[in-house]
Amino acid sequence: MKILVTGSSGFIGFHLVKRLLNCGNKVIGVDNHNDYYDVSLKELRKNSINSSNFTFYLQDLNKINIQDNDIDLAINLAAQAGVRVKKDKEFLYENSNIKGFEAFCNFCKQKKINKIIYASSSSVYSDQGEGKFDENSTTLSPKSIYGKSKLENEFFAKQFSKKHNISFVGLRFFSVYGPWGRPDMAYYSFTEAIKRNAQISLHNNGEMARDMTYIDDVIEGIIGAINFQFNNKKIPLNEIFNLGNDHPIKTKQMLETIESKLGSHAKIKNIRTTNESLRTHANISKSRKLLGYSPKISFNEGIVRFLDWHADYIRR
Repeated sequence: MKILVTGSSGFIGFHLVKRLLNCGNKVIGVDNHNDYYDVSLKELRKNSINSSNFTFYLQDLNKINIQDNDIDLAINLAAQAGVRVKKDKEFLYENSNIKGFEAFCNFCKQKKINKIIYASSSSVYSDQGEGKFDENSTTLSPKSIYGKSKLENEFFAKQFSKKHNISFVGLRFFSVYGPWGRPDMAYYSFTEAIKRNAQISLHNNGEMARDMTYIDDVIEGIIGAINFQFNNKKIPLNEIFNLGNDHPIKTKQMLETIESKLGSHAKIKNIRTTNESLRTHANISKSRKLLGYSPKISFNEGIVRFLDWHADYIRR
């Protein structure tokens, strides 16, 4: 197959491109290499993909313009990530996540690409009440601007699907982590701070819980979504799936695990946060049934893999 992946130099995009190429696909990557975090990490990811079946375009999603035709599937992972961007960068949620997604969908319509997979987020849910976050029954009430932008993507996909007869699968990712990850995420920033003997800002006394999901498990979930797209006879298709681990841990437990693995203690400053979910917990029953999704990597195992990679990365 020929597959378009936007955000191909990002964390999930990079791992997905490698997996797709290993399966014998041709992959077109699009990324703008913005400076939300260290551009050199994005360049290292891109440059480590060495395949004649990979074509890369350095482009902004709002101005996507590639000449390739006969694309079988388009996967949109490009976005302004994170819930804690600086105030003067908040406009990127609308520019990249909302307008960029609409531009991507219109590009697909123009190119006659009728199968789309796109990244949503656990941030679309409300964390009120008890129990796991279910695709059909849990209230959708995002606390963050980021979460609201991802929910807007889901609404747009539903309308676009009906209007243009294009099949969509949205994937709500739950706190994806692992080697080559994003430096702004807690597990990564905690690791670097401990190694530098720097202070860590611990939000809400570390009582917030996250359903940490290892990157390899998420990639297998995306592969399951691709198979679901091509095996499903319903046209147009419009489905949403959780890709989580079903085992949330508190932030303070995450920090304690990293401290234990590194053999060092963190300097902690507690701060109060009100615009983030207190917990995330994925109900993955639907993904298990329809995508064959079955996460296998525990946080303890996953963080060891990340720390091994990080030690090698900082020696470069």
